[in-house]
Amino acid sequence: MSPKQILSKMEELFPNAATELANWKTPFQFLVCIVLSAQTTDKGVNKVTTMLFEEYPDPLSMSKAREQDVYSIIQTVNYSNSKSRYLIELSRKLVQDFNSEVPKDVNNLITLKGVGRKTANVFLNDLYKSNEGVAVDTHVMRVSQRLGLTKETNPDKIARDLEKLYPQKDWWKINRYFVLYGRYICRAKMKKTRCVFRDICSYCKGLPIE
Repeated sequence: MSPKQILSKMEELFPNAATELANWKTPFQFLVCIVLSAQTTDKGVNKVTTMLFEEYPDPLSMSKAREQDVYSIIQTVNYSNSKSRYLIELSRKLVQDFNSEVPKDVNNLITLKGVGRKTANVFLNDLYKSNEGVAVDTHVMRVSQRLGLTKETNPDKIARDLEKLYPQKDWWKINRYFVLYGRYICRAKMKKTRCVFRDICSYCKGLPIE
């Protein structure tokens, strides 16, 4: 099965695919959601963002927040201490250097505290289908390895492999469809009967059919 066929099958499985981060209305709020989602489930992020955005809906209000006040809202999120500081610092930089507008390119995005290249690509691909690069999280990594699309273990190297396999216009789809397939079907532990790609999946080849 070709890489193109793999992606097409995933598109069939999730015809209404969209980010599962909720409660956001602006690019700034979406970026905040993504920063919060590092090492945290989308459901965990969604539990705190309604209150967070009621208090701090834009960069200016967030930039003036006290770290302990932000922490009190997001404390159930992993690494909440660091993320409280990141959100305030990135908001200040947006106000000071970008007229409170979130940049639309990777190089400027990664100047913001708490925003690495992966976060920047997730933001740009989900919101604008920017296709500046593929973002590799645990789901993309697991699916890519099991389906033989890469032999690498380093996220940056996996991203390079995927960028060679898929046309640039489709890079945004990797983040959307591989993540959903990994989240709901190709889990760390799964039954072979759930696998859509049993004939090529290195994990399911070794499992008995239940």
